[in-house]
Amino acid sequence: MELDAILDGIKKAGQQQIAQIEQEAEQQASQILGKVQQEAEGQQNRILSDGKTRLNREQALISQQAVIQSLQIHADARQTLIESVLQQVEKRFQELRKEKDYEKILANLVAETIQSIMPSLLRNQKVVFHFDPRDKEIAQRIVKQYQQPISVQYDIECSGGCNAETDDNKVFVLNTIESRFEHAALYIRQDLSIYFERKYASS
Repeated sequence: MELDAILDGIKKAGQQQIAQIEQEAEQQASQILGKVQQEAEGQQNRILSDGKTRLNREQALISQQAVIQSLQIHADARQTLIESVLQQVEKRFQELRKEKDYEKILANLVAETIQSIMPSLLRNQKVVFHFDPRDKEIAQRIVKQYQQPISVQYDIECSGGCNAETDDNKVFVLNTIESRFEHAALYIRQDLSIYFERKYASS
């Protein structure tokens, strides 16, 4: 009887130990599973985050490239318009001699040239004018109006206007239509660029 009680006690103690071991094993398994799930979720979140970051980066890059391309297209179109306007102006200047008031225009250019060169003239020094041969008749009438000693040569080719120099060749004034257009072209480009930029911004 006592042996049976002892065996029964041993059996119960063994069952308790087995139950305790099983409980600890389940707890450890649960902890391990929880950690695995956390790591899996963390990995998934990192993958999603990295994917979103790459997507945002690619979207930003595409957007930036689109803006740059748009600006380049706009700049090219603006430059084309500016050059077109300048070509039209230059073509108009080349036909200036056909205008009915060309003599008045040439007279104004001669007056400007004399005003520019006068401060550099020595006493009784002569001014040497250079005209296009096509302007000979008109130039003779204009030059006669001045008391200043003037020598005239018809030895340049231009769309209109004149050049002048002191007779010692030390001071030279360029005042042909071409030289004036070349000087003005820079400012025309700047003004047209600002004009088209404002038009683009307001559209």
